[in-house]
Amino acid sequence: MPRRKRSSPRKQPQQARGKSTVRAILDATVQVLEREGPGAATTTRIAEVAGVSVGTIYQYFSHRDAILDALQEREFERALALMQNVLSVGNLSKSPRETITAAVQGLRELYVASPGLHRVLAMEGLRSNKADRLQSFDLRVIALVRHFLAATGTPIRRKNIDAAAFVAFQCVRATMLASLLESPAGLEDETLVDELVDLLMRYLVDEKRLEAEKANGHAKKPASRKVSASVE
Repeated sequence: MPRRKRSSPRKQPQQARGKSTVRAILDATVQVLEREGPGAATTTRIAEVAGVSVGTIYQYFSHRDAILDALQEREFERALALMQNVLSVGNLSKSPRETITAAVQGLRELYVASPGLHRVLAMEGLRSNKADRLQSFDLRVIALVRHFLAATGTPIRRKNIDAAAFVAFQCVRATMLASLLESPAGLEDETLVDELVDLLMRYLVDEKRLEAEKANGHAKKPASRKVSASVE
């Protein structure tokens, strides 16, 4: 089998000008994917939209796949920042529905902001040589969810917090990707968010016990559930 081309950037920009150039290349790639489709996203077209030469692109990226990899990393970082914010210790006092809605709505907004990009990234993620990067991202997000479930005082229905964190995140991600790729009739963004929030509430939260605690005026107490890994 022929060896695959390396997809890592040729050099990392150190100065502000170089970082600005890389950002322009990435943003131009997104614009082409959204407006013209993946078939049009050649390095020549990306250079035209970015206002740089093809040679400049090759200073930073060995080929188009390297640009897509950089965009994937950028989306990973955005999703992680979102989840770290929503699932922070400072939000433990919020209602479970409020927290779940914020997480689901936030992830959905990331997808709908650049649907063309995420369609391409979804297909790219299926390639075996990129599975490790996707798995690393998954593990980091799942660790955040697991940590939050273990720390919250909300009564959780699942006894296995590790499994609950995995299932909760993957069902949201898989459903959103499927809706993005298939565009099912009657499933608008607001409806999808509502359905996923309801699903997670029923799966994770013991609502009867929660209502009973509210009726009895019981304050939330930190949970003592154990987790098998810490958030890095």
